[in-house]
Amino acid sequence: LTKIVKGFRRGEMTVLTGPTGSGKTTFLGQLSIDLAEQGVNTLWGSFEIKNTRLMLKLLQQYGKQPLPDFGSKITPTSTNSTDDNDDTLQINKDKLNVLLDRFQTLPLQFMKFHGGSDINDVLDAMEYAAYVHDTQHFILDNMQFMISRNSLNRNFDKFDVQDAAV
Repeated sequence: LTKIVKGFRRGEMTVLTGPTGSGKTTFLGQLSIDLAEQGVNTLWGSFEIKNTRLMLKLLQQYGKQPLPDFGSKITPTSTNSTDDNDDTLQINKDKLNVLLDRFQTLPLQFMKFHGGSDINDVLDAMEYAAYVHDTQHFILDNMQFMISRNSLNRNFDKFDVQDAAV
């Protein structure tokens, strides 16, 4: 990717587009984790996926494996004893806590907006993050969800509003 786009430069905007389900959010998640691991302050604005779900997705990507299981293997027909189940749960809790401790040290921040949002409020939040936290990388996912029907008027269609936002 670096060879294709010649890297990412401060002050530059990169627009990633693709059809629904093509992996844009997954790619941006991995990119943000990679940058955060290098100490680049990153701000996420997720307008399609709520932050709790996004953080779980990022946490799994960061851990490079599925999140620890908290009991799906514990069934009434399980051959494991209750002590084995308790030990498995404790090991999984410990693994998750270690992962969470590492994850929370990453310079990742998240906007509180979701769904249709006023473009000026989003820009103000980005400006604040740049000034206060020296945020260098901003992700706005998914612009079409950010632009609400309320921001559309008779003179502009959604593509005009997206162009204005960019």
